[in-house]
Amino acid sequence: MNAIAVAGGLAAAFLVIASACSARSGAPDVERRAQDLNKSIMCPVCPGESVDQSQHPLAAQMRGIVERRLREGWTEQQIKASFVDSYGPRVLLEPPRSGISLMVWLVPPAAVALAGVLLFFALRTMARAGRHGRFQREALSLTDAEREGYSKRVEALIED
Repeated sequence: MNAIAVAGGLAAAFLVIASACSARSGAPDVERRAQDLNKSIMCPVCPGESVDQSQHPLAAQMRGIVERRLREGWTEQQIKASFVDSYGPRVLLEPPRSGISLMVWLVPPAAVALAGVLLFFALRTMARAGRHGRFQREALSLTDAEREGYSKRVEALIED
């Protein structure tokens, strides 16, 4: 009975530790929302880095602005729109899904699908050609005179 109590206690301790670790480090709702929003805004100075990742002073200012505006009651969309107004649409890590930016979302999957279709037809054509004897080399058969003439030309090239 004692081993069962110890196992039960260990299981309970494990569940408590696991639930504590899964909570987002105990951050209040505003801080959690600010962190999520900072991950979707690109630092205008550091190419390819979000405001959350960047150590540049401008990124630190932007993180402060995001948190302050969330505390003031701004929505995520309003904050993103204000940064787009200041820095342009390139400040968003995820391009908008409207207008010309919609091409960023549509062209890559369409290109992959087209490449897949072309690969399918190319492989099918090659398989059919192989079954019907096309693309197969015929064995070269040289006469003795042709073989001797070829050997003489190779030897002449080697000697030069």
